[in-house]
Amino acid sequence: MTPSFRPLTQALTYAGALPFFLLLPPTLPVLAPVDALHGFLTYGAVIAAFMAGTLWGIVQGRDTAAIGHLIASNVLALAAWGTLLIEPGRGALAIQLAIFVALLASDYRLATAHLEKPWYWRLRTRVTALVCIAYGAKIILV
Repeated sequence: MTPSFRPLTQALTYAGALPFFLLLPPTLPVLAPVDALHGFLTYGAVIAAFMAGTLWGIVQGRDTAAIGHLIASNVLALAAWGTLLIEPGRGALAIQLAIFVALLASDYRLATAHLEKPWYWRLRTRVTALVCIAYGAKIILV
């Protein structure tokens, strides 16, 4: 990524966290037919799978094999999908929250080995913290 993409990357990353907060209330007047819990869980599964895919891509670009990260990217993406197959509620939310923490931990292990863009790591940490706060609030509100 060239330095010129940094502001766009930051804006898109923060914008990606916004739906988690928009879906916190139990109902949304603007999206009346949408169940907020279902919307929250499906959006979380999509974003978790996307982040697992980026983990896969990062590992593919490395010269050294990182088998654990390859396996983790697949397991975490499948776990995100699995949360859509169980009863929607606190359990599914807690699993997704754990997935986001695990993705951050995997990224951290990769980042410490190859810290090419420290600004991205700070951004990634901040946004994951925001998402975790949204999950905590949603768990309380359910």
